[in-house]
Amino acid sequence: MIEHDLKTAILTELGLSLPEISSDFILIPLQMGISIDNEHRIIDLLFYHRSMHCMITVYLKFGELQNDDIEWMKVNLRTLLNYKIREGDEKPIGFILCVQGNKEHVELVQLEQSKGFISKNLIEFSLKQIFKLELHDAVHQARKHLVNGEVHGGT
Repeated sequence: MIEHDLKTAILTELGLSLPEISSDFILIPLQMGISIDNEHRIIDLLFYHRSMHCMITVYLKFGELQNDDIEWMKVNLRTLLNYKIREGDEKPIGFILCVQGNKEHVELVQLEQSKGFISKNLIEFSLKQIFKLELHDAVHQARKHLVNGEVHGGT
């Protein structure tokens, strides 16, 4: 199984499943790349959460979470904050989804602790739990589809 194919399949599953869980998740269906100092990474998924009035960026990686990944996500969040959010929106939040063999890890990244509607408990418990469960299911479904030779469209 090729890592790129698995990543595409996982992102497709997540892009389909999160809006099905809640109509509050609106997928913004294009990959957004950011280049800084000759380093280029792609925001894999970008959602707008209607109830929370914020953008949620997702970066999927294989391997252990590195401090560099967290710093890069903060760059993404600052870019969204400076150029993409509208008046009245809350600060964007980010999730780094790590897949290591048969284990998954979800890391929440914020520019600073939110004091408004997007409270610590809402993000760290409810939303983080949703991403943990959906990542696990997406990895399982993606592997199953790839083993069976099923191909789904990319995100």
